[in-house]
Amino acid sequence: MNRLSALVTLLLLSASACGPTIPSTPTLITVTDAHDTAPAPSPSALEIPDTAVVPTQPPTETPEAIPEGLLQLSTDTEQDDFPAWSPDGRRITFASNNTGVYEVYVMNADGSAVTQLTVDDGTYLKDDPAWSPDGTQLAFAWHSDITRVYAFDVELAAVRPFDPMEPTAEGYPKALSNDYADAFSPAWSPDGRRIALVMFDPEGERQVFSLDLSSGKYSQITRGPSSGGKPSWSPDGSRIAFAADLQGASDIFLVGADGSGLTQLTTDPAYESDPSWSPDGRHIVFSSDRGGSSGLHVMRADGTYLFELNTGDGDAFNASWPPDGKYIAVVSNRDGDYNIYRINAPALEP
Repeated sequence: MNRLSALVTLLLLSASACGPTIPSTPTLITVTDAHDTAPAPSPSALEIPDTAVVPTQPPTETPEAIPEGLLQLSTDTEQDDFPAWSPDGRRITFASNNTGVYEVYVMNADGSAVTQLTVDDGTYLKDDPAWSPDGTQLAFAWHSDITRVYAFDVELAAVRPFDPMEPTAEGYPKALSNDYADAFSPAWSPDGRRIALVMFDPEGERQVFSLDLSSGKYSQITRGPSSGGKPSWSPDGSRIAFAADLQGASDIFLVGADGSGLTQLTTDPAYESDPSWSPDGRHIVFSSDRGGSSGLHVMRADGTYLFELNTGDGDAFNASWPPDGKYIAVVSNRDGDYNIYRINAPALEP
């Protein structure tokens, strides 16, 4: 036996004595170059330990869908309020403190051509504008030491804003209401002969009165411990809808134009106000917080409740129905600021 054979024999004997037999098939070992890409780890190597903190993404908020037919008309960063449609349905008047002082404005029904109609730096608040039936004049409440109701020519005011404290060749403008008694919330009758407004009766209660424009005489429409607010004439001029507090909550009432036939329409414990008639006189839209926040609700003229009108997020109040019944103007803060919107009027059955 030569030396090489003896050496191989010795190695085999040592392996047999120290461990298992080496398999007859050799294991192929691949040597990689140092610059080669390392093999990808096995799936088990990517498993996250149970104790690992997995970062989470913040939940994404789904934007609230804009109700069908809702259109923002005004874009002031301050508060716009008291929208009212012109008799021809082409314009909307409203009050706004866009300049820091509440003034009366008018705009087209699509929100364009906003025009300031009143000016008076000495009086902070002017509100509740109301159109005359022929669309030529606007009445509004002017809050000073006494709250008075004035009226002005719309076209003239569009060129030179109306100022109750600016004298003309005929003297200072004369208020429609009594110079020595507070008057609020004017509403022109459909025939143009009278204005319904809210005044204090001898007992100090807010009541609805009717002012005859030809004679200047007042007729008290509502009586008792009610707080009459925001009267609205029926299209035929026979009735007036208004809000009043008779039993600890504000509700909607009806009364005849002569003060007869007082009828309570709503009895919900929620705060309800600002009634506005549909053009056909069959329905009334009003503001109510019966849903938790202020929204628009619709009922029949006999008080039969129908539904809440979907105006989306935010509060909605001070609705105004135009003569053609196509839209409803409303104040909403759905985008953070109180602005004027319009929404498609609902299809209503008799």
